[in-house]
Parts: sequence; C-alpha cells; structure tokens
Amino acid sequence: MSQSIAAYKVTYNTRKKPQTRVKEVSFGGGYRQILADQTDYDEEQWEIDFAPVTEAQALALETILLNSVNGTSNYILWTGPGESTAKYYTASGISKYKQGPSCWKISCQLRREFPVV
Repeated sequence: MSQSIAAYKVTYNTRKKPQTRVKEVSFGGGYRQILADQTDYDEEQWEIDFAPVTEAQALALETILLNSVNGTSNYILWTGPGESTAKYYTASGISKYKQGPSCWKISCQLRREFPVV
C-alpha cells in the first residue's frame, strides 16, 4: 500500500536534484578513482514546495509525509512535474508554517526509494 500526494499542487519552486552515488578512492599526488556504486546508482531527490492549503489539508498532507518514513507500506507514490511515471518516495525535512489566517505552507524533500514488492 502506498500513499498519494497527487491532490496537492506544487509550486514552480519545486525542483529535481539528481545525484549519483559513487565510490571514490584517493591516491597520493592528487590522483583519485571514481566508480558508480551498485546497480541503481542514481539517487533522485526533489525539493518540494506545496501551494498554500487550508489547515485541514495541511494536517492531512503532513500526516502522509510523516508516515512515509514508517516502512514500505507507507511510501509516497508520486509523479514529479515533467515526469511520465509515478515513483516511490520518502519525505524528510518537512516544514509547515502558517502563512495567513487560514492558509498554510508545507515544503519538504522527497527521496526516491526502491521498495521490494
């Protein structure tokens, strides 16, 4: 079972931060050797900035994000802007703050996961 955040719109500040996981060995004289680490060496991360929501929506979204780190049954299934397929993610760095009388902002980082199904 996975959770979806598709109902919550993201802003233009949302961006993908691809990273490659590598192993690095340093030798004397400034020489080094770098190679890809394992089969899935591309780490996909997103900086997510959600559009303003009501307090009830903020609580629901925050619950989904916080639950995503509690095991494989709670991964977030999400399709990023410009992406064509949904992937599994966990959330971290969740920030929630009041922006107005009935308006809340939430931002977080999503990290791609590879669940065993």
